[in-house]
Amino acid sequence: MVLATAASGARGSDALAAALATCAADERRAALLVEVGGGSRPRRPTLLASPAARRCEAELRDAGVAAAARGMICHVAAGEGVDGLDRAAQAIAGSRDCAVCVLHVEAPLWLPALDHPGLAVKAAVIRAELPRDRSLAALAVRDLRARGLAVRVALHPIGWAAGRRAFAGVRIGGADQTRLRRWTATLLGGTVPRPARRAESTGSLRAASGQALPAVMGGVAILLIAALAMVSIAGALTGKGRLQRSADLAALSAARSMRDDMPRVTVPPRLPNGAPNPAHIDRAIYLARARDAALAAARANDTDPRRLRVEFPDAAAFPPLRVRVTVLADLRPPSRGEVAAWAVAEASPAAGGEGEMPTQASGGGYSGPLVYRNGEGMRPDVAAAFDRMAVAARRSGISLIVVSGFRSDAEQAQLFAQHPDPTWVAPPGHSLHRCATELDLGPATAYGWLYTNARRFGFLQRYLWEPWHFGYIAGPPRCSAAGDRGGSEMVGGGGELEGGPSQSLPSFVPDRFRDPLLRSAARWNVSAALLAAQLMAESGFDPYAVSPAGAQGIAQFMPGTAASYGLRDPFDPEAAIDAQAQMMSGLLRHFGSVRLALAAYNAGSGAVDGCDCVPPYPETVAYVTRILALLDGSGALLTPPFEVRLVA
Repeated sequence: MVLATAASGARGSDALAAALATCAADERRAALLVEVGGGSRPRRPTLLASPAARRCEAELRDAGVAAAARGMICHVAAGEGVDGLDRAAQAIAGSRDCAVCVLHVEAPLWLPALDHPGLAVKAAVIRAELPRDRSLAALAVRDLRARGLAVRVALHPIGWAAGRRAFAGVRIGGADQTRLRRWTATLLGGTVPRPARRAESTGSLRAASGQALPAVMGGVAILLIAALAMVSIAGALTGKGRLQRSADLAALSAARSMRDDMPRVTVPPRLPNGAPNPAHIDRAIYLARARDAALAAARANDTDPRRLRVEFPDAAAFPPLRVRVTVLADLRPPSRGEVAAWAVAEASPAAGGEGEMPTQASGGGYSGPLVYRNGEGMRPDVAAAFDRMAVAARRSGISLIVVSGFRSDAEQAQLFAQHPDPTWVAPPGHSLHRCATELDLGPATAYGWLYTNARRFGFLQRYLWEPWHFGYIAGPPRCSAAGDRGGSEMVGGGGELEGGPSQSLPSFVPDRFRDPLLRSAARWNVSAALLAAQLMAESGFDPYAVSPAGAQGIAQFMPGTAASYGLRDPFDPEAAIDAQAQMMSGLLRHFGSVRLALAAYNAGSGAVDGCDCVPPYPETVAYVTRILALLDGSGALLTPPFEVRLVA
């Protein structure tokens, strides 16, 4: 173990650590570079990696840590704090193929890393700037030598190009390579490279001619090696395509499992009487079933499941919605030798957002506004009734989902062409779905509850042989001018239908803000309950609120952000709510997660993009937690539309 860090203000310790790791890998099977703290993120694996580094990567991933094989070294992002050090120590201790470890830590973790019982620290490297850091470096060197450690102080960073090569796990070359090879020998023990001997300046022409022959033969050998390498790469490309197909199918199978199980993981774990809910599965089972589906798909496609790495990038979210599958293999092309290759596929749900789904119906019997539940469009009064019914079902331990809603005549024609049986699929122009009042509901475990309770909320089961098909009959007649007007009035605030639009919003929303929230939610395809919970957390619905940081109005926009969304007056509550909905629509589309979108609204997109997580800022964590608690307490459903698709 070598520890590398930087003195106050000095830069380049991470590139230095990577370069040391590549030097160490010259004499050992593989070198491991662990980065801790400072918001470090796992580096992506590269296609070109040594077999030893690839084995090291596989071992560490099996141990539950993020690892990436790059060239001759394997990178690990251990996270932040002492917990990150603990994880790194456990992974390294259990590794057989990672012979050398260079651990890069932030300055606050320097002493905890030195004293960590699980880290067998042998040497240390400090990047320092002189004369500014002279006193600090001297104290550090004295302390390290008192601990019996070898120590080096780097006064100059390696170059930018050399740093990029080091992070890729290849030799940096030049004078820096020679210098760091000597350092490696000093710090870890090994062979110090000898300087090349100068060519003799004397000798006969005949001797010189004889010495040229090996050079010519060497050039021929290089050409032959290059030709063989091209043949190997050509053979590897075909195998790489097979790997990619296997990764795609495994990722799709895992995502399909997650889609099917999502209703079960989101239902309450206990029934209202306190008994365990048999319909509920916990997060661990949910992810295990998805992993098993990916492995089964790999086996069905002649891929060894042991070469599969199944990861869930948003495992901390609720529920996790993304899956990433990596297939590793040693391809054997027709020529001699092996080529290490990998293929990655990622599947995720579609994220609703601006421009993805129409807000106005067309091409059917209904031409009013559309609002969405689970990605399916419907009349606004139908959505409000469904929300009330879904909350009641949730109290009974059932999580309702909308499988199908509004369909235009063209969409119905396509569906009928695939299933030309009028008993099951109505011909174009005859389907009730064209009226935006018909819903196909699920899951199958909800059919009994729906048969007993749907009528209380204005829904009627249409056909005995379709326990999933319910039509809304409590509002204006379907496919009528009154229905179009009813939908417009619901969004515009003029309707007073039984149950009313207010029922789709939490009870803490003041009456004067209910109609603006519903209008903006429908316009930008964002949950009205989510927007309402945000406003409660941001300002408590105070249109004139001003924060100490300068955020203004009911949605607490900073002046620059308000201007970017065309909001001229942040203290105009209706305009501010519309700008808030527009902003959240874009964030939901970008991040595909309610938690991350909320975090980005509070802390900025850059902070969330930097870690693909809720940043560990106390204010942001409290903000996201409070909004999710408000939503949970109001019974609002935020299940996103889950359309299985490959994204990488």
